[in-house]
Amino acid sequence: MEQPLTYADNDQFYKTLLEKESRKEEYYFDTEISEAKDLPLRLLHHIGISKDDIAHLQHKVVEESALMHDFIEPMIVKFNEMIGKYTPARDYEFTVEAPDFDTIKIHGRPKSA
Repeated sequence: MEQPLTYADNDQFYKTLLEKESRKEEYYFDTEISEAKDLPLRLLHHIGISKDDIAHLQHKVVEESALMHDFIEPMIVKFNEMIGKYTPARDYEFTVEAPDFDTIKIHGRPKSA
């Protein structure tokens, strides 16, 4: 059975994710964030999903400016990817759940061969 993780938007949390992924372990965590616009870009880049996709699951809209959403955030992601801070998950698939439309839960597992 996969181990639940305690979500924190810090380097230690992402190191733990990468360690689990290198050992091909399943994991899940509750972000304890209710709005998709509040999710950190680093997490979204890692799991390969957009704020719009998560907001769609919650039956909500992302309430932020188009300039931020379309131009500034992609530049931030690209820069952090170039310096090696943001790394996407390799050979992993994710399930994002919003069971009560106010919580966001993420389940990661290795892709089957």
